[in-house]
Amino acid sequence: MTYQKRTTGAMTVLLLVRRFLGDYARNPVNLLILVLVPAGFVAGAAGSLAEISKLLSGTTAPGAAVQTVTAGWAAAFIAAIAAYFQIRAARAADRRLVLAGLPARRLAAARAITGLALALLASAAAVVTLAARTGIDHPARVLAGTFMFAVIYLAIGALIGTLVASPVNGTVLIFFVWFTDVMFGPVFGSPTRAAGRVFPTHFLTMWMTDLPSHHAGRVGDLGWALAWTLGAAAIAWAVLTSASRTARASRRTKAGTTADQMRAALRAGLTDWGRNRVLWVLLVAVPTAVIVLATALAPAAGCG
Repeated sequence: MTYQKRTTGAMTVLLLVRRFLGDYARNPVNLLILVLVPAGFVAGAAGSLAEISKLLSGTTAPGAAVQTVTAGWAAAFIAAIAAYFQIRAARAADRRLVLAGLPARRLAAARAITGLALALLASAAAVVTLAARTGIDHPARVLAGTFMFAVIYLAIGALIGTLVASPVNGTVLIFFVWFTDVMFGPVFGSPTRAAGRVFPTHFLTMWMTDLPSHHAGRVGDLGWALAWTLGAAAIAWAVLTSASRTARASRRTKAGTTADQMRAALRAGLTDWGRNRVLWVLLVAVPTAVIVLATALAPAAGCG
């Protein structure tokens, strides 16, 4: 009986994965973004970013080593975006499936496998482009590192997808996290800065570019990179299996005078703006991050 339940559960998960991937592939734009954006980013920006990193951080890593991490950056951003819209667009449908009797673990497993498949495709596009453009000296390291980038940002995209309803706010927030992680990371900042360890791909970037961080301890950069990846996978699983929220029913109000309607419309608009906490955070965080980044990197640029 237990074996039959497991077999049925596995078949259900595989069926859901096929349906989810089929739904994603119905929109040709999704596939174009999933493949062309990583490829275009690596092909067009890898060389320039390697030169900029030398000017800003003075890193001793060769340009080819710095360019390898651009594949990870591209796969990470696209994986986060794909995870966000997978979670956000299907949130209501997933709730109905769970309410209809589908175990939450099976639904979470199907969503996780779908996300990993999309991340693998984005990683493959980025790595293939990198190989065609500059060649790859350590294929195993680049393949593993790029996929680990994608897994970490899958979790970030899934987390933001459960917390931020607006697609615009969600996309901007993902970009802000990604931009901060990249620009304050060891490629553009100081590789030996201990504060950089708080960023999700700090140790992974150090491992991919073969630059020792000198603050990884006995675990090493690869060990911490694996810890970040496994931790991100655990967070993604917890997010996907989290309980669904119920919305409160809106209260009906009687129509009043024109002045009453104007006051109500103004109050509703202000309330809507007040609820958009992500917008207020970004209005403060983005200028602050840009100023801090410019201040931190300007001395290094001047010394170079």
